[in-house]
Amino acid sequence: MKNFFIIINTEKALAEKTGRLIEKYLDGYGEDIRYTVWEGQRQDRYKLPEGCDCIITIGGDGTLIQAARGTVGCGVPLIGINRGHMGYLTQLADESTIEPAIERLIRDDYWIEERMMLRAEGYRSGKPIYEGVALNEVMLTRHDTIRSQSFKVYVNDSLLNEYYADGILVATPTGSTAYSLSAGGPIADPKAKLIILTPICSHAINSRSIIFSASDRIRIVAGGNEQLVACDGESIFRLRQSDEICVRMAEHVARFVRLRQESFLETLRQKMTYV
Repeated sequence: MKNFFIIINTEKALAEKTGRLIEKYLDGYGEDIRYTVWEGQRQDRYKLPEGCDCIITIGGDGTLIQAARGTVGCGVPLIGINRGHMGYLTQLADESTIEPAIERLIRDDYWIEERMMLRAEGYRSGKPIYEGVALNEVMLTRHDTIRSQSFKVYVNDSLLNEYYADGILVATPTGSTAYSLSAGGPIADPKAKLIILTPICSHAINSRSIIFSASDRIRIVAGGNEQLVACDGESIFRLRQSDEICVRMAEHVARFVRLRQESFLETLRQKMTYV
């Protein structure tokens, strides 16, 4: 790798310091190595420099997820440096590991792991009104009300159920350890290809998460005017009654740089054990 795009989340403590450390290290290579730095508010779409080989995010999981969404379709792999809370997706955290990691990137000593994403498309009376991509989940939830809402869920155009709940999550395996887990959903191997449907605080005792094939199409019909749709907590859009959100596996994947062999179970044990 010779050309890097560095995204610095300035809202995170130490992120700028880490960014300067990486810049100084890359500067030591002279003109052989190029880099572009982005600082400021997160973008819906990032413009990558020509010939970009790798995106480095400095912040937390949210920064990495936003970068994956904001560069979807580019095919450029990402690696995250954690300056946030848990850092489940990020590869690096300890400052002492950063320079050796950058050296490995330059020497092409790494491998790529692909994660599936979701595409959401919204329709009102048959006309498109919304689109977005998600690495973790597509969420429909209530807005400006304390009342549970109605969500009719169809799978491949067959009615599955009408849920009365605070919301509905359609998650990827990567998102299975995020909001979906908090809502009672199962944990899935992040490299798997499947779709997890989880109601949020459903009023039915027997409402459980359901796992579908990655080739299935989920369609959710809003049962009122007090609902929102969002992809990974971003791209928020206000829905009206009878609006439809169709969710399917995206045509593009997120590509993450990996520097160490670490099993899914080992990562799960490390990140989710509280002392």
